[in-house]
Formats: sequence, C-alpha cells, structure tokens
Amino acid sequence: MQANIDIVIGAQWGDEGKGKWIDIFSPEYEMVVRYQGGNNAGHTLYIDGKKIVLHQIPSGIFREKICVLGAGVVLNPTELKKEIDKISNFSGFNPDLLKISYRSHIITPWHIELDNRQDANNTIGTTKRGIGPTYSDKASRLGLTAGVYTSPELFSNWQERYIQKNPELQSFIQQNQESWQAFQNAASHLAEFVEDTEDMIRNSKNLILVEGAQGTLLDVSHGTFPYVTSSHTISGGVCSSLGLSPHSIRKIIGITKAYTTRVGSGPMPTELDDKNAQHLADVGAERGATTNRPRRCGWLDGLALKYACKTNGFTEVIFNKLDVLTGLPEIKYNKSYHRQQNTITSFPWSPEHLAECKPNYETFDGWSGALPTTAESGELSEQALKYIKDVEKFIETPITWAGTGPHRENAIPLK
Repeated sequence: MQANIDIVIGAQWGDEGKGKWIDIFSPEYEMVVRYQGGNNAGHTLYIDGKKIVLHQIPSGIFREKICVLGAGVVLNPTELKKEIDKISNFSGFNPDLLKISYRSHIITPWHIELDNRQDANNTIGTTKRGIGPTYSDKASRLGLTAGVYTSPELFSNWQERYIQKNPELQSFIQQNQESWQAFQNAASHLAEFVEDTEDMIRNSKNLILVEGAQGTLLDVSHGTFPYVTSSHTISGGVCSSLGLSPHSIRKIIGITKAYTTRVGSGPMPTELDDKNAQHLADVGAERGATTNRPRRCGWLDGLALKYACKTNGFTEVIFNKLDVLTGLPEIKYNKSYHRQQNTITSFPWSPEHLAECKPNYETFDGWSGALPTTAESGELSEQALKYIKDVEKFIETPITWAGTGPHRENAIPLK
C-alpha cells in the first residue's frame, strides 16, 4: 500500500498556528482534508495582505486544492454558508473544490441550545457551538449525517425518529421556527458539495495533507479530560475518522508554539501571571480565533510537548511564533514537574494531579535583535538556536522549521 498521507497536528492545547503551515505546505498536495472538529476551531491565514479566519473550511482552499471535510467532522451548515460567502472574493478560492463527506455529522440549532444549557452548569468553558452534543448524538446513533440532511425525505424521517427519542425537540422547533427553517433551507446550499469523500481519498495515488483542529492535549481520550474537546485530535484519530489504513501514513508533523497558551479552563503548570505573560499575550496577539477570548500564556511545557510527540508519533516538529520571545532577557522551559516532594517525568493522566504540579525549569539567555523573517533574510541568533536544539534533544524529535511571523513567507528551515 502506498504511503501518501501526511498529517499536521497541534502539539499543545490548540492555537499553535496550524493553519499557516497547512497553507504553506498545501502546494505539494492534491487534497487538504479536515478530519475532526467543527466550527469551534479557528485557523488564521493572511491572504492578499488581509487576515482571514477559517472555522470549517480546510486551510488549503486558497491554493486551489481539493478541500475535504471528512466523516469525523461536525458541520454547522448555516455558518459554513456564511464562511463560503465571506471568502468568495479572495484569490485562489474556488468553491467547486470544496467536498463534504456524506458521513460527516450536522450541528443543528437544537445542539447549540443543548450546549448552552450544559455549559451553564459546568466550568469546562466550551465554545458553545453545539460540538459536544452533536458528537454525543453521533455516539448514541441519533446523529444527523450530511447525506441524510441534504435528502428531504431522509431528513423528515430523521426528525420524526429523533422526536420520538427526545420529545423536547418538538417544542424547541415550535418556539424557534425561524432559526429551524433557516437551518433546513441551508441543506440545498450544502447538497452540491456532499459526496463519498472517503472513497475519493482512498483511491487517490497523490499526496494528501490531513489537518487537525484543536490540539493533542484536547483529545477526548488522551487530553486533560474533562477539559477537552469531543473528538480525537491526535494522529490516531485520522484513520478512524477517514476510514484509512495506518499503512497509508507517510509523515506526522507536530506544530508547537515556542511557548505555551491555553484557552478555557483546566490545569496549565507553566502558566505565568507577570510581565512575561503580558509580553507573550501582547506580542503574540493571544486571543482565541473563534471566541476572541484571551489566551492564558506561559513558558513552553517541555514535558507536555514530549508527551505529544510520543502520543502522535511525530516524525518532525515545527517551532512556531519564535519571534514572540524576542526581547525577553530570559527564556525557560521545563523537563519535569515537582509534586508532593516528588519529581514527575511523565505527563500526568489526572487533571487534579497536573494542577498540583510545579515546573522545574531550564533557563536560557534571551535575544534582543529581530529574527529573520524569510529563509533568505539571515540565520537565527545563536541564543535562539541553542534554545531550539535543547528542546529538540529533550523531545527526541527533529525540529525542522521555525515560524517567525504570521505570514506565509515567515518560515525558516532548520534542516
């Protein structure tokens, strides 16, 4: 079997800058495929000198590549239509290249209602986009697939069957007729994109790039549960979500920031509350692309990054937003934690244990001069290279690129 699948995965709690790197790599591939998540994700790109945030459409859409939303994705059809309209005038965008799996699941207004009710009673801090309830209905075999949604007859049968199991949906529809009708009407716009994408992917002999949403530490099984998303964000989720053999995977690329951020609740051992945190937040423009919530900032969590490398089997790692560290007198990252008089050298399974962990830091000299912004504009400073090489040795994975800005050209090869 030909290994033609390359995967890009976030190595932290999301927001690592995956969209930029997918956009950079896309010209080498026939397709770019999203395999999980919904419009709770936000991939930020700069196209034609303008900032654009994609929430559902894969980040290769401006490179004139086939862009697929696979079976493991959950879709909000009304929001997807808005997203298509929003980017319709950008160069390289061709809506005919967008493909949606029959097997992907649909977020309904009811799921968003459920998400808002549930989040009001807990402290996880979801995006309230209906993601969790949609995945829950999928697991309960009550979910609405794109194939069913875009068939009026099948949709009517689904709605009747769902109301039998959950009578409250009937009253919700009656009380929200306008939004429910808009949701139903969006099916005709979605129908032209829906097909058997998994068969198309399996039959391709060309290189395919698979993009993840969120990040490793938000994986529903292997993240900091329950402060996680509702899907499998790690590389292992690609095969089950897209119906692929593991033999088809060629490379697994991890994206990490040169520091750590997190949006929402949950433990974060290297979180800072000082002028360094303010520097990272301000210079890094650390606000959520989807929610605009401020991101919590801290030093790179080396132990968490090493866990991500092992969990995903990264063949290489990209060190993004290195430029944000410029101007700091010292830079730190941890190789272990300290908890209850013990040194911890593996990432804890329990968020309660993780919350008790204090990082044991390695300290490096910072740099003040601006870093190169393109591959042709110079080499990284000695201090920056020393920091990268030490992290590379610790995580036992090659660091192949450094990101030194938000634009396509701000990519420095290290190998």
